[in-house]
Amino acid sequence: MAVLDADFCTDLTPAGGGDTPWSPSIAAAGREPLDWKPLLEEAEARIEEERGRARVAELRREELRRSERDARALADSLERQLDTCRFKLKAAVPKTASRAMKALERRVASQDDEIAGLRLSLRRSHEHQEQVEARHQDEINWLKQDIDRERSRIAKVHREGERVAESLRKQFDRHLAAARRLVEAREGTIAWLRERNDRLRSAVVRATELIASLREKNAGLRAEVRDLKGENAALAARVEKLEGDLDKLRSTRSVLSKALYGSRSERQKKPGTGRERGQQRGAAGHGRTQRPGLKKKKETRDPPEDARICPRCGKPYAANGERCTTLFEIDVEACERTIVRSRWRRSCDCASAPREVTAPPVTRLFETTPYGISVWTCMLYERFVCCRPLHRVAAWLADMGLTISPGTLADSITRFVPLFEPLAEAILAHQNEAALRHADETSWRVQAYREKGRSSRAWLWTSVSPDAVYYHIDPSRSAEVAMKLFGSTKGIVVLVCDRFSAYRKLARELAGKVILQWCWAHQRRSFIDCAAGRVRLRRWCQRWIERIAEVYRLNDARLEHYDPAHPLERQTPAFDVAHARLKKAVDELFAAAEAELAGLTDRARRAKPLRSLLNHREGLCVFVDKPFVPMDNNRSELSLRFAVIGRRLSFGSDSVKGAGFTATMYSVAGTLAINGIDVRRWLGEWLTACAENGGEPPDDLSPWLPWSMSEERRRELAASG
Repeated sequence: MAVLDADFCTDLTPAGGGDTPWSPSIAAAGREPLDWKPLLEEAEARIEEERGRARVAELRREELRRSERDARALADSLERQLDTCRFKLKAAVPKTASRAMKALERRVASQDDEIAGLRLSLRRSHEHQEQVEARHQDEINWLKQDIDRERSRIAKVHREGERVAESLRKQFDRHLAAARRLVEAREGTIAWLRERNDRLRSAVVRATELIASLREKNAGLRAEVRDLKGENAALAARVEKLEGDLDKLRSTRSVLSKALYGSRSERQKKPGTGRERGQQRGAAGHGRTQRPGLKKKKETRDPPEDARICPRCGKPYAANGERCTTLFEIDVEACERTIVRSRWRRSCDCASAPREVTAPPVTRLFETTPYGISVWTCMLYERFVCCRPLHRVAAWLADMGLTISPGTLADSITRFVPLFEPLAEAILAHQNEAALRHADETSWRVQAYREKGRSSRAWLWTSVSPDAVYYHIDPSRSAEVAMKLFGSTKGIVVLVCDRFSAYRKLARELAGKVILQWCWAHQRRSFIDCAAGRVRLRRWCQRWIERIAEVYRLNDARLEHYDPAHPLERQTPAFDVAHARLKKAVDELFAAAEAELAGLTDRARRAKPLRSLLNHREGLCVFVDKPFVPMDNNRSELSLRFAVIGRRLSFGSDSVKGAGFTATMYSVAGTLAINGIDVRRWLGEWLTACAENGGEPPDDLSPWLPWSMSEERRRELAASG
């Protein structure tokens, strides 16, 4: 315990002066006795101050220990992150980046060595710090012991104060000197402790700087790890992009077209009959094809006269019959037809008789043009049946010797519109009475739409019935166009179509007059699109394609025993057996779809076609109870192929009227072709009838429509072959 001079009274002489020694009796007589309690309280305060300093030192020591633990934990965490990054980099980086990875590993190894050196220096600093703290702790313990001894001594003095008051006077000088020496020793100890604390603080500052440098290096390592992660992500993105490109290449149009229209169609391969292709041995041939409708032209060829005389005797040869050879030829060329009509004047004076008579003029389709009906027939046939553009039609006519500019042909198109519009209307009216129709649409181009500030895209709609086809070009693909084609149906009609939303709205607005049969080929295409470019889904897709093909086979087997003249309940027993098998197969197909979909997540790739199959079950099963309804919409798809060829060759239509007339001619030509009528011959007779009617279509269309013309006329207009 440090005792200061101020704690004691320095003036120990009696109040009256002199050399009389001090004694309790004298102190009692002249002044009050000395109070030890303030001295003890001050000593205890100093002891508490020393204890506070000791506690601060302990707290600082604990803070240093926590900093050390945090630094070690941070280093261990960084080491684990580095090991994780090395493992991920080894697993993710492809072989092509091995050299770069080796260089990065060398850099990481060098960083590991540097980290190991830093850890060694940090460990040495920690050891030195622990030694210093141990010494400090020993000194603190010694001070505590000394303080405890001093406290016990002061307590003893306090207890014996009054009892030994007389002896204190004698021992005062000795105690004062000892107290001063003790104070000097304590001050030296405090100075030494302060110096030691300063050294510890500098060591702590150096350790803090070292930790900061380690953190900077760790930040650099983290930056490098982030760079490596970025490179890894870039490589992963590149791999993903390459895989996506590979999937796109695998799912290109050629692959999908082969899957859709190749040998693996929705019907799959049918079992063979074992019969070899071609004519069978021993079977009678059909001989050469007879063509009784061709015009016959007979040519006689005789040898030269000098060849019919014997070169030796000079006698002529005698006739010895004929040799006939038949060849089929095509002679097509334009000609200029000059009609000479003779004029006859009367030679009598009869006023009632006409003064002059002549033959009636040849009928023309258009009075202001010099071209006959055969020219217009060829032009319409080549343009709308052979799908040739107008400039190629003009070139073809020029090759035959008749030069007509494409502009002249284009301007004449509008003249034909009123001649063929009644036919298109009659075709649509006839389809409105049908119980089965097909519907589809494809894109078209009308260049005149560009002038209105919009895209040139339009849509070619088709409606196919068993004996007619109708086309319509419209700029919209909405349900309003579908209502124009199918809204005037007179009875209940089954519409075979794809899953386009316009047909759904059509069925809702007509409220039961239209029954939608969804196309199974489109449903099959959903499975193919799902597995396109996915090797793992090929077997799954093939299983579902085979299930759909089995439904097709069972339906074909049922149709072999189907009699359209009788209802479903009055068919033969063979039909009933085939119908039961088909219905069972359809139910099992949808049950398998429900079971498989229940085990998949909503985002699974296979869930989309299965969900579509179950959502369209009602529309897909219409053919089961109505055998006359086909399973797919291939008939309308085939009808659109013809139009698509014309669109690709002519780039669509230039004007709105031209687009409408194109749809009209496609409707007329397609309907005639379905019924086996020679379109070219029919066009010639139709244009002749219009010319004879004053350039207007005939009032009675029944002789010109396939379903109303007589059988004799149908045979006359039937296409050869």
